[in-house]
Amino acid sequence: MAGSKRVWLIVGLSLGVMAEGRQYYEEGTRLGRSLTATACLDTAFARHARAASTSMGRQITEGVFLEACLRTSTPDGLCDSIPATGNLNEFLRFSAWSVEQCRAHGLTDRNCPRLLQPVANDCRRRAAGSG
Repeated sequence: MAGSKRVWLIVGLSLGVMAEGRQYYEEGTRLGRSLTATACLDTAFARHARAASTSMGRQITEGVFLEACLRTSTPDGLCDSIPATGNLNEFLRFSAWSVEQCRAHGLTDRNCPRLLQPVANDCRRRAAGSG
């Protein structure tokens, strides 16, 4: 009986994160249509700073928001200022850059640098010419 309760708890939590993720995706998409890529990133930093939770679900929804915002934003040279992530050395430079960006925004928590992964993804996508 206890095992089945855990399964339902996990299923319930997963569905909650998925529903919340959809909401954040739609919000990011809508907001991104009126912002530059840099403004999307600044918005994500501000939202991260206000977040009361550092849960895995929160990290996922922050990433979903930023990915959606960047996808519909106006390119403004943001990708010109970040390290590429095509190989291990580049990825390490990107990781260090991410920590620096978080500190520059007054954010020192360990989850902040993970927030920037959608930026690398978007820059790769744009460089490949798919959007």
